[in-house]
Amino acid sequence: MNDLFVNSIKAKKLSSPELESLHTELSLFKSGYSSLESFNITELRPSLAAIFLHGLQNDENRSEVNKFIQWISKPETLTDWSENFGILVNRVYGDIQLARVGVLLEKINQQKSLTAVQTESELVSNIADDKLSGLYENKVDELNIDFAVQLLPFKLEVLDPRIVTVKPGKANEMHRHAHETVFIFLKGKGKVIVDNFENEVGPGDFALIPRWSIHQSVNLGQEDLVFLAVADFGLTGKSFIGNYDKTARLKR
Repeated sequence: MNDLFVNSIKAKKLSSPELESLHTELSLFKSGYSSLESFNITELRPSLAAIFLHGLQNDENRSEVNKFIQWISKPETLTDWSENFGILVNRVYGDIQLARVGVLLEKINQQKSLTAVQTESELVSNIADDKLSGLYENKVDELNIDFAVQLLPFKLEVLDPRIVTVKPGKANEMHRHAHETVFIFLKGKGKVIVDNFENEVGPGDFALIPRWSIHQSVNLGQEDLVFLAVADFGLTGKSFIGNYDKTARLKR
């Protein structure tokens, strides 16, 4: 996680509540250094507690902590601190991510069923299900783009299955994203472009879309190309720090 926190602050990738929480905790440092006996260090997240304790060791360390606090308010300035202190600073990034996905990780380790349906029919769906909901569609004739995306009617935490339909002779947008995906082809004939690789696909074929790979699906047939795209968006959407949607679509 080297420099990820610093880069996130510089690029203003933290949400407003996350940044406000950070400023609130840092505002406690001054009173803590003035009156250590009355200071409750548990009010700080672990990474900031480590930075606070670093400042207690000597005047030089206290100066680094003060520079860090000033830098948070004015991140356009240089990060003028030691390499060891930089390691402490970048641990803040891990705490931010844990705050985002911590509840999900707790549920995984509780080993309890998350079945939350009233009838058995809520656990199945199909390609003609009227409960499929439209999520996204795009048609740009000059770019040969014409496709639509539907969400399956399941309440999920990590997986994000979607039905993608590409019109005959058309394609979806060339794009990339943080989540890894598997395509399961249900209908039609086409090809999948992943970075510099191309594969023709049809019903019964699967395709892997690695994280951050530039990819596109092209319909080579005379009927709709239909596939199920299963991604881990429920995890990556929470853990990615920044504007997730802005990173996904490429301008062509």
